[in-house]
Amino acid sequence: MTSACVIVIGHVDHGKTTLVRRLTGMETDTLAQEKQRGLSINLGFAYCRYPSGFVDLIDAPGHEDFIRAMVAGATGAQAALLVVSAVDGIAPQTLEHLRIAKLLGVPVRFVAVTKADLLAPDDLNAGVEMIHQGLQKLGVGDVAVIPVSADLDAGIQTLHQRLETLLAEPHQTQNPAGSFLPVDRVFTVQGMGTVVTGTLLGGDLSLSDPITLHPPNRTVTIRGLQSRGAARDKVTHGERTAVNLRGIAPEDIERGDVLAADGLCAPSDCMDVELALLADAAKPIKHMTDIRVLFGTTHAVATLRLMGGGQVEQGHTAFAQLRFGKPVTGYAGQRMIIRSLSPAETIGGAVVLDPVSTGVKSGDRLRLAVMQAAADGGAFDIANALCAQGRGSAKLADVARIARCNAERVLAMLGSAFEEVDTGWIASSQTVKDAQNGLLSNLKEFHAAHPLKRFAPRAKIVGRTQSPILTRYVENSLAAAGDIRVAEGQIELAAHDPAAAMTPLQRDRMAEIEAQLKDGGTMPPGLSEIVQNSDDADLVEMLIASQSAIAMVNIGLNQRLVFHGESVAQAAETLRGAFPPPMRFTTGQAREALGTSRKFIVPLLEYFDAEKVTQRDGDLRLMTQPAD
Repeated sequence: MTSACVIVIGHVDHGKTTLVRRLTGMETDTLAQEKQRGLSINLGFAYCRYPSGFVDLIDAPGHEDFIRAMVAGATGAQAALLVVSAVDGIAPQTLEHLRIAKLLGVPVRFVAVTKADLLAPDDLNAGVEMIHQGLQKLGVGDVAVIPVSADLDAGIQTLHQRLETLLAEPHQTQNPAGSFLPVDRVFTVQGMGTVVTGTLLGGDLSLSDPITLHPPNRTVTIRGLQSRGAARDKVTHGERTAVNLRGIAPEDIERGDVLAADGLCAPSDCMDVELALLADAAKPIKHMTDIRVLFGTTHAVATLRLMGGGQVEQGHTAFAQLRFGKPVTGYAGQRMIIRSLSPAETIGGAVVLDPVSTGVKSGDRLRLAVMQAAADGGAFDIANALCAQGRGSAKLADVARIARCNAERVLAMLGSAFEEVDTGWIASSQTVKDAQNGLLSNLKEFHAAHPLKRFAPRAKIVGRTQSPILTRYVENSLAAAGDIRVAEGQIELAAHDPAAAMTPLQRDRMAEIEAQLKDGGTMPPGLSEIVQNSDDADLVEMLIASQSAIAMVNIGLNQRLVFHGESVAQAAETLRGAFPPPMRFTTGQAREALGTSRKFIVPLLEYFDAEKVTQRDGDLRLMTQPAD
């Protein structure tokens, strides 16, 4: 059934609770202290039943000491019902509640002028007009101002008619993509266990839904759901909801915690926000000021870090980070109230741009660009800004969180302008193309400068300012297309042929080196004896690349050894003749059979092990059967 949520606001003792009782027949002051003092301390909850649905009413405390409760009550509210006493008119907390409702984006849709029976008709009419004009000056707009009293049924009926119209209107407030329940009360019901209540935001919540408690980040199980006192299998967005939880004690849950769909959000001690300082704030707000932040049912102290430092003047906005002393949970688009610590007063508001940010320096221009894109709200600009900050690539989940939609929707909006470069990572198609062209260009330059080198070291080809994820994707895509070859941290153009660039003198020199290696047999000369210049080193690598020579490493001596390929093949045949399978042999026996030294036999046998020419059996080896 359709529902709407309305918060009832106004100055203390202007009759909010009495009005809610007249509208619903329900008592919202349930604490003994509330009844004794005659004022609301906690939020009160009631509802009106109409043919087309329900309107939940949240009775907010009017006293300034209970602003936190008022902010919590406004969470999820579609509209506000302002209550003003006909006798007292607009009072200090009327103004405070109005400014908080405006900062939270909750429009005042109805104004009830209470205690109308205490004034003569002429005085009442004049008072109503004065209240109407006063509210217009405060920016409330042209809303219905309805006189009501204990004896004035006409006003109550008019108010009912106005409230019911909300059920036909779409809920315009910014909400998370899935079920999100800020906890405003925690208690125990005998025979049921732990119960939490709140106004459900985002998606629907069903009994079977997996759900997580934040910020403890603890998976919990739903035992039962209720709304307006009735058990439900599913509760819809905007409804007052009670959730009976299994396996968790009430002392493990705090007011301000959040029940959310699995994977929807995460706790964080750093949030990006766009701050708006009230025009009538007492003074500018400075970088690194500690403030009190109220959002949802959470209130916490945070350090305000303004992007660019300095201060924000009254009536102006700025991008900033809020650094909290402990993790809190919110969602992109959520509105906040900012209050000074001393004196304790509302000084502005903020909109969450990224609820799970990472702390940066105040002069970080790349993060500032992300905030600007988030404020503008376009997924394309957000993705570009995050990729710029991430050196070419960005997490798809980060884009989705800041763009306030799911990953599938983000990909659809980005279209062919972006591509997935790894699981959960994206980069712009133009960036990928530029990186591919840059890598190919760098390789061409390297090969032109070093024509005898087959491979170029990756460090000389790949830009250091590029993310490893983008680099890997670019290399893999070029290799798959047959444009490059990659081996052991080195890259070459597939079309590069070092042999084609050789001079006759270089060809003769390579033949000399090959002959030296071949003559050395299983005791080849060291590279220091062969390599006389950089060209010689490149010629050795060309022999290795053509498999005419085989490189091995003596790990114990930290030496690179190069054998001629035919010498290695002959050594294998010699061992096979000396130790026919299944005969075992030791390293020393192999050394004697080949007439070599330990310096060469150890890396040679390890090479044979790797190539499966030999097989280890403890400290012994045996030759394997040769492949057909």
